[in-house]
Amino acid sequence: MTTAADVEASAEELLAKNGLARIKVDKSSLKRLSGAERALLFLVSLDESVATRILGHLGDEEVRLLRDSSSAMTEAPPTAIKAVHHDFLERVRQGMPASLKGSSAYLRRLAGNALGEGRASELWSDKPKSEGAAALARLETGVLQALLDAEQPQTVAIVLSQLPAAKASEIIEKMDPARRQDVMLRLAQLESIPEAVFQNIEQAFQVHVDALAEVQRREIPGKKSAADIVKRLPAEVGEELLEALRGASQDAADAIEKALFTFEDLGRVDSRGMQQLLKEVATDQLTLALKTASEELKEKVFGNISSRAADLLHEELELMGPVKLSDVEEAQQAIIQIALELEKDGRIAIAREGGGDYV
Repeated sequence: MTTAADVEASAEELLAKNGLARIKVDKSSLKRLSGAERALLFLVSLDESVATRILGHLGDEEVRLLRDSSSAMTEAPPTAIKAVHHDFLERVRQGMPASLKGSSAYLRRLAGNALGEGRASELWSDKPKSEGAAALARLETGVLQALLDAEQPQTVAIVLSQLPAAKASEIIEKMDPARRQDVMLRLAQLESIPEAVFQNIEQAFQVHVDALAEVQRREIPGKKSAADIVKRLPAEVGEELLEALRGASQDAADAIEKALFTFEDLGRVDSRGMQQLLKEVATDQLTLALKTASEELKEKVFGNISSRAADLLHEELELMGPVKLSDVEEAQQAIIQIALELEKDGRIAIAREGGGDYV
């Protein structure tokens, strides 16, 4: 357990080590920092073990705020670091600015250590695609909805692809069914966007200018974006939308449905359900599927089989040589289908991201 004394001791130790104890506190520097930026500066200045434990006590929304701040901050003067709280990480040198250019990757690593790779990946997958998108996401939903109502469905699809899925789903839910279907179909079919299209969006959304101008062409995972949005819609809205999409493009609907449930999502199956699932899966198929799985999911599997079986499976994974990624994905999809059939039969329950009831 991390106590206030632990944090204070870590702060004082780093202050002395980096010579910041002699630096005068500049409280005016705090006025230029938001609460999230202050928290980020404090966290990355601590010893990593202490920072990891602190991060483990934060809620999802707090982690997201730190995540977004880490993308924008590049450096902070020693005076600001001391003013925020006695300390700094990133190896602040005496009298020199503290570089925060690596804070985004560092925070992601801390999150993986504190929350587990599965949960950290889930939080980071919902990150805005750019600083401009982050600014749009901070707008009130009603304001953003009004801006998008005046735009063509293709433009709306592009904007939604850049927003966090939670925000995009709020926008989608408020659309009338016909426009919703049109926008989601276009979103699911997006793969890459010409720069000229982004330039048009820049004119409509000035806050996006810098973010959208920084690349000549941007890859857009439209199918995944569409699936992430559908996950967060109320079940009846999502099912109605998917049914409508099937009539317009079976390929697009199939792609969205495939992306709705991933192998890592099996980590949401409870222990009893996992045991039931593993009874239906061949050992060689499971071994192959776990080749690219997160450590968190592997541990979940190991924890729901006998010690002897876990030892054998662990040994097989260690001895397994290079395999085709397509073979791994095929094995994972086969297990996903088994899980979905078991769920359909009421034999297992799978917790849905965002509270939805379907995949």
